[in-house]
Amino acid sequence: MSLKTLKTWVSKSLTPTLIYRLQQATTSLSVHLARAPLAVAFFDDERFRLLASVGYEEFARETLETTLTERLNAIQANLLVCAPRAALPGFPFAVADSTTLLLRRFTLDQLLCGVLLVESAADEQLEAALAGQELSWSFLIRESGWCARLTEAEAQVVEMSRQLEAARHAIERLTELGEQSIRDREKFIANVDYELRAPLTTVLGYCEMLQDATYGPLTDTQRSFLRHIEAGGQALLHIVDDLMRLVRLERGGDALDIREFSAARLFQSVQSAFAPLAERRQVRLEVRLDPAAGMIVGDEARLYEALSQLLDDALRYIPRGGMLRLTGELQRVSSHVQSLVITLQDDMSGIVAEQRLATYRALQNAASQVPSRGIALGLSVTYRILQLHGATLTVEGDATQGCRLIFRLPHRLSASQLEMSQVLIVDASAESGNLLRTILESENLRAQLVVASGNDTAAMLHANYFESATRLPDVVLLDASLPMTDGYELCRLIKQTEATRYLPVLMLTASPETTEKLRGLEVGATDVLTKPINRRELLMRVKALIAQKREFEAMLRAYHSARHRAITDGLTGLFNHAYFLEKLTREAELAERSGHPLSIIMLDVDRFKHFNDTNGHEAGNELLKDLSRLMERCFRRSDVLARYGGEEFVVLLPNTPKSQAAVLAERLRRRVAEYPFAGRESQPGGRLTVSLGVAALPSDTSGPKQLLELADRALYRAKQNGRNRVCVVESEALGRPRPSGFWKVPDQPDPGNTLSSA
Repeated sequence: MSLKTLKTWVSKSLTPTLIYRLQQATTSLSVHLARAPLAVAFFDDERFRLLASVGYEEFARETLETTLTERLNAIQANLLVCAPRAALPGFPFAVADSTTLLLRRFTLDQLLCGVLLVESAADEQLEAALAGQELSWSFLIRESGWCARLTEAEAQVVEMSRQLEAARHAIERLTELGEQSIRDREKFIANVDYELRAPLTTVLGYCEMLQDATYGPLTDTQRSFLRHIEAGGQALLHIVDDLMRLVRLERGGDALDIREFSAARLFQSVQSAFAPLAERRQVRLEVRLDPAAGMIVGDEARLYEALSQLLDDALRYIPRGGMLRLTGELQRVSSHVQSLVITLQDDMSGIVAEQRLATYRALQNAASQVPSRGIALGLSVTYRILQLHGATLTVEGDATQGCRLIFRLPHRLSASQLEMSQVLIVDASAESGNLLRTILESENLRAQLVVASGNDTAAMLHANYFESATRLPDVVLLDASLPMTDGYELCRLIKQTEATRYLPVLMLTASPETTEKLRGLEVGATDVLTKPINRRELLMRVKALIAQKREFEAMLRAYHSARHRAITDGLTGLFNHAYFLEKLTREAELAERSGHPLSIIMLDVDRFKHFNDTNGHEAGNELLKDLSRLMERCFRRSDVLARYGGEEFVVLLPNTPKSQAAVLAERLRRRVAEYPFAGRESQPGGRLTVSLGVAALPSDTSGPKQLLELADRALYRAKQNGRNRVCVVESEALGRPRPSGFWKVPDQPDPGNTLSSA
């Protein structure tokens, strides 16, 4: 075979200089080895990456890399590995009369950096051709390998940027749809509220007019009927009020006005409102609060509403002469956290107590859902308010001891939220820093103090306490006047580093000048405080910054979650139809600019309806999930796998010629036919099969839409000709599909597959 017939291939991921050097080196070495086919690969992360070859087609790249990786142990153990042709079934030999395959490893610093693969060359011949050039070959392979890896990494960064942009557009669209949904729901609720209240108001108005004898005197019977109508109307109006309050809470009116307020004031308000009512009903009401109880955390108005509803409900059913006790006792949760335990106890007994206990327990089991028939709406509102405060309602008692309702509220401050918060203080003075730490720790905030010395530069402080930190702080308190540098430079480094860019920084400056505050804001500080520091203002600012950071983190999690949902199929976990079309368009543009091939495989599960009808739709869903996992194992990470719709899937293969895509499609077909899917026995032949269609750019067409259509037609032809086969678009030299349309991929005999041409 002459050298002219041996095609030279070099990875396009290299720089022009490296491409030229590799092409010259491989061609020259092939000439010295009597024009033998050869390939050069770089060893990277337990696998080989092909850099250049002489005599091999580009589509053989994956097979060459796989062959080398499978012989990694032998390559690492020996300088030369020689394998006869008979021991290499399926290897794409470039020359028909090649008898052996010779592998020569290259090392740097005793570490494997690459390998040379040569067909039909003797050991002595290869060593003579490489004499004195081993080191230069090693350096060339390592330099080319790292260059290819860097190019691929840059391409991945570009692709991730494009995906993030697509996700951002998807989130904006989802946000817009969500806002529209909220507006529609608000309008619907407002209409329902009006439609319910309007007729009730009219009925109650006519009742009042009739009772006042505006249209003539009434008999006693008529007055009795009117009182029943009025009582029923008021009861319905009360239900509408409770229903609207519950709907407001459920639809997002969950924003509580959380603040510290006096527990004594809450209990006094409740006692003042219900003591007269209890007296009229001849019920003894006891309201008792632990004298040590001070400030509790929550929405005072909502909690008053919840307690009022519980008391009102109890007073409706407790018999005359009964007792109702409302107590509040402090309970220590940990060394820094206390809670106020609120208990409502009655002394009802008999069937009334059993009914009330059943109602409360049904309410407890119903959780936050709209109550079922027989459960009071007002109690559901109460339950939801308590849930929003993080309080769980506990129901105790029996038919002899009465009902006891218990729930807990945070005391003093929301310590459970702030207990894990970390504040880093960077100060020039130990005295000043210790004061700040004491103030923060008095509110159960963890504070770490760093006193900057005269040798600490901004870069050193950043490296020691931010770059190498196992956990970043939630807030940074930064003194503007540090000995070796100023706090502004450290703040600038914090904001310029990706990992710490979003950390809240509170600058502390001794100068009251506006220019100092502006300077802090210019370098990225979140806020600026002037010394001497006011304790309450400092705590308020720090807590606000912690809350902002938590909100940002929640938004970031929501963004990643929304991005994943926007581009992923919910059943299989593969990409969805919309994302695939967008990806296809981008990859087609990239392939057109770079001149690289782009292939597509479209596949469909054969007789999937029969499988569903026989095994059930749930089994069909499990089948699609298993098929998706099998597909992920058959393709590269750079390939795009998507669920096109129903039981139809599609695979996008960047930088892959059609011939190699056809081989991959055939390999997938075989693996599917051999895979033990659950329920496959019900299919014809006792196994599950797929049909596949393959097309490529630019050999078959010039646009992504036409490429998809051709692959779909190829899939349809495969199903027409017996299923369980691969059909590939066959094109003329000018890139136009031939009249025959498609051809079958040649493969080895398969009992369940016909190899006749399509």
